[in-house]
Amino acid sequence: MAQGPVHQEQSASSAHPAPAFPLDIWGATDKGRQREGNEDSVYPHSGFEASSFVPSQAHLLQQGQLLVVADGVGGAQGGAQASQWAIRVAVEKYYELFGGDRGSDLGSAIEFANASLFQYLQSTGMREAGCTMAAAVIHENLLFVANVGDSRVYVVRNGKAVQQTRDHTLTQQKLDSQLISPEEAVNDSGRNVLTRSIGAGDTVKVDVFAPLQLEDGDIVIVCSDGLTDMLSDEEIARLAQNGASQRAASRLIEAANARGGYDNISVVLARVGAKPGTGRGPLGGLIDNIRRMPLWQKIALLAGGMFVMLAFCVMIALGFAMAGGVVGSKPTATPAPTATVEPTGTASPTDLATPEPTSVPTDAVTPVRTATPIPTATWTPIPPTPRPTWTPTPTETPTPPPPPATDESAGQRRRG
Repeated sequence: MAQGPVHQEQSASSAHPAPAFPLDIWGATDKGRQREGNEDSVYPHSGFEASSFVPSQAHLLQQGQLLVVADGVGGAQGGAQASQWAIRVAVEKYYELFGGDRGSDLGSAIEFANASLFQYLQSTGMREAGCTMAAAVIHENLLFVANVGDSRVYVVRNGKAVQQTRDHTLTQQKLDSQLISPEEAVNDSGRNVLTRSIGAGDTVKVDVFAPLQLEDGDIVIVCSDGLTDMLSDEEIARLAQNGASQRAASRLIEAANARGGYDNISVVLARVGAKPGTGRGPLGGLIDNIRRMPLWQKIALLAGGMFVMLAFCVMIALGFAMAGGVVGSKPTATPAPTATVEPTGTASPTDLATPEPTSVPTDAVTPVRTATPIPTATWTPIPPTPRPTWTPTPTETPTPPPPPATDESAGQRRRG
């Protein structure tokens, strides 16, 4: 078996395997923006559960959860039929085996699906059709991976997406022979030329990788090249985190379409163990670190947080108290500036002076007066207020002021 890119931390044949992690799974496929039809198929397909093969609980306990993506080739009709046929046969065959070696069972199921599809295509005359296939099995705390073609399996851990499969393309052959660099491979013309596929012959070589020990919070992604041709591994890792599987899968498909959506896009995403929304981003890592702390550290962290909150509340209270003292302080009386007004008409300067009250009631509030320039030579007495007011006593009887001028525009509504 081929060795997977992520190394195991524990032996797969441990006498006391870790308990199974809960799974949050979502599978979806989209035709993209350029293709007329969709040649991809996925399992499980969350939008069409009724038409998918549903294993029994006993099958799941024995063989684990299977995740598969098949990318059809050979035309819209032929490719779609080929991918659907191959997935149906592979899923049913895998859950029939009960062989105990799940990696070997996965490889055998794909080989059986290849032989079945080859016979079907020969009988229907669609000899140019076929498909790729990438498959993953999550059993307890182990991941088993196999593939044929350029559909891929990733594991997102600690914010990084690591490819678990090996592409069967002309570009990959050039890389293996060191004819091109990884930077040149991104735009190489042979990246979509398959060197191995399902249904091209009566037999096929399946790459089966050594099982990987899963960790709480890992994200397993099975996808077609419609996703990986549009998004980098870093973008896939970022979009797959911090959300439930359905949301993460939808975000990946939307991002691939936003980049052009040149091919069909398929994603089956399984979040391992972690609750939806925690992910493995900065917040998810912080939560994981707190969860792993000993009890005394958690108590100390909680006490420190409460102390900070208390100090913050005290600071707010002091701020309000100081603000209240400033607002409640009595303002210092400042002499009003003397206004100089040029007399007009028959009014004298004495008539324009601000009148002073002769007496102030004991219960009256002394008004605060602000010196304001008098616009005209005439003045209008201040209208009475509901509270007791003083009555100005001028030094001499002023000449009655003329009636105020009528503003014709006062009754008009302002236009917006």
